[in-house]
Amino acid sequence: MKNIIFLISIAILTSCNKVKKESKIEKESASIDDIANQYIQHLFKYNPELGTFYQIENSDNIGLSDNSHEGLEKVERAEDSLFTALKSINPNSLDNNQNITYQLLKAEMQGSINQRICKKQLWSINHLDAFYTWYQYIGQTQPVGDSIGRAHTLLRWEKIPNYIHNDMVNNKKGLEEGYALPKPVVELVIEQMEQLVSSSIESNVFYMPALRDSNLVFQNKIKNQIETNIIPEIKIYLNFMKDEYLPKARTELSISTIPYGNDCYAAMLSASTTLKNSPEEIYAWGEEAISERETTIKKLGAKLYNSDDLQLIKESFANDSSNYFETKTELLADAQSAINRAKIKSKDYFNLYPKADVILEPISEIEEKTGYSRYLSASDDGTRPATYIQATYQPKKQVKGAVESTAFHETYPGHHLQIAISRELVKSHPVTKYLGNSGFSEGWARYTETLSDEMGLYSSDNHRIAMYMGLPTGMVVDPGIHYKNWTREEAIDYTLSKQTSMTRQDAERYVDRISVWPGQMTTYGVGERFFMILRKKAEKELGKNFDIKEFHDTCLKNGTVPLDFLTEEVEEYIKTKANNVYKK
Repeated sequence: MKNIIFLISIAILTSCNKVKKESKIEKESASIDDIANQYIQHLFKYNPELGTFYQIENSDNIGLSDNSHEGLEKVERAEDSLFTALKSINPNSLDNNQNITYQLLKAEMQGSINQRICKKQLWSINHLDAFYTWYQYIGQTQPVGDSIGRAHTLLRWEKIPNYIHNDMVNNKKGLEEGYALPKPVVELVIEQMEQLVSSSIESNVFYMPALRDSNLVFQNKIKNQIETNIIPEIKIYLNFMKDEYLPKARTELSISTIPYGNDCYAAMLSASTTLKNSPEEIYAWGEEAISERETTIKKLGAKLYNSDDLQLIKESFANDSSNYFETKTELLADAQSAINRAKIKSKDYFNLYPKADVILEPISEIEEKTGYSRYLSASDDGTRPATYIQATYQPKKQVKGAVESTAFHETYPGHHLQIAISRELVKSHPVTKYLGNSGFSEGWARYTETLSDEMGLYSSDNHRIAMYMGLPTGMVVDPGIHYKNWTREEAIDYTLSKQTSMTRQDAERYVDRISVWPGQMTTYGVGERFFMILRKKAEKELGKNFDIKEFHDTCLKNGTVPLDFLTEEVEEYIKTKANNVYKK
C-alpha cells in the first residue's frame, strides 16, 4: 500500500451516498457513472485495507492486497478494462458534474498506466511508505472490541507474513533486474526494521489492535502471531536487506539509472503535476520562484535586521535563539494555536467551509526520526476525525515560523479545508471526493502558506520571514537529481544553501525523500505557481469586482481536479462574472 501520505486516492461512498449495484462494464454502453462505480468497487476489492482505513460500510476487514506478481497483474487488467470503457465516452456529451468525474478518472488511470514502465513494485521498500508504516494506520482503524471484530482481525493478521514475503520477493527481483534503491535509503529501512524486531511487542505497530481491545485471549493471540510468524518473516527480510540488498544498493540517487529511468521520471512527473511540462521547464520555474521569494526575504530582512544581504539575514535568523522551541510540548502547543487561529479566520476568505474538524497528534515513535508532518482525512463514517500528524524530532532545531506555516499548509486553509470540502461535495459523483493529484493538493496547500500571510495569521515578522525562507527548492532539487543527475552531496549542498531553517540532517531527509518519490516534491511549487497565475488573471480581468471568496470557491468546488481543467473552470468563472457585471 504505497505512498499513503500523499496518494490515497480512493474510497467508497457510505450511508446516503451508496454506490449503485455493481454492473458489468460494456465498452459501447457504459455511462460515466457506471465506470466511476466500478472504479471504486474494483479498487476496494483489490485494496481492502483502504476500506478499513476509511471505515466504509460493509468493508472487508479480513482481506489484504495481493502483492504477488499474479495479484498485481489482476489489478492492471481491471484498470485496463475500465480505461478502455472510459475512452469510449465522448466528454462533449457530459454535463459539468459528469465531466469532472471523467477528467478525474482519466487523469488517475492514464497516470497509473503510464507509470507501469517504472515497475514500482520492484523498488517498493523505502523508509517513508514501507509495509510497516502503513500498518500503523490499519492498526488504528481495524474494528475490534467484539467477537466478530477480533475474529476478523486475527484472520487478516494471519495473512501478513505472506504479504511481507511477497514484498521481499518483489524487491529481490527488482535488485536482480537493476531496480536497486539508493544506499542511504536502504540503510534507513534496515534501521527501521531493526527497531521493529527489537522493540517490545506492546510498542510494535502490528500489536495496535490489541491495545484497543481489553480481551486478554485476543491480546495473547495477536502477540503470539507477531512473535511466531510476523517478526520471523521480518527478520528474514531484514537479513536479505543487510546481506544481499545493501551491498548492491545503487550509489546514484537519480531514477535515470534504473531501466527506462528517463521515461519513468517523465511519467511520474506528469502524473504528480497533471501537466506535461519538461523537467527543464520545471527547473527554470523553480529558479524563478526562488528568486521572487528571496526578494521578499530581503525586504523583511531590512525591517528585522537592517540589511538586505541574504547571507547576513540567514545568519542573523539562524543565530536568534527565540526562533526555536525548547520542548515538544511547546512545539505542539504552538501548532495547535496556529490551527485554532486559522480555523476562525478562514471563514473570511471562503464561502465553502468544511463541516469536519481536524485534530492534532504527534508523530509515532517509529517514524519520529524519518517521518514528516502530514494530514490524514477523516473516516467516511465520522468515527475518526481528520488528523494532522506533527513532526516533533529535535524541537530545539525546529523553527517556530516553519511549524506555524506547516500547520496552515496541512489544516486551515490548506489540506484539511480543501480535502474536507472535496469529500463533502454532494453534486458530483462520490469518486470525486477521493481521486486527486499532488499538483492540485500540494500546490493549494503551498499557496495557502502565502495566503496565510495575507490573512494575518503569522505571529510575528520572524514567523513570516521563516515561511518565505521555505523556498520552493523541490522544483530545482527534484529534476536536479532525476534529470540532471546530481549526486546526493550536490543535492544536499544546494538545499542547505537555500533552506535556512534546515539542519544537515533535515536536508538529508529531504533529498532522500525526493530520491524515492520522483516528481512529487515539484508539485508544491508547480501547483502554487499555477494558483498564483490564475488568481492574478482573475484580479486583472475583474478589477474591483474580484471577490477572493468566489475565486477560492471556484478553485475548490469541484474537488482535486487536474490543473488544466481547473484553468478552464476559472476562465469560465471570470467570463461569467464579467458578463454579469456588464449587464448590470
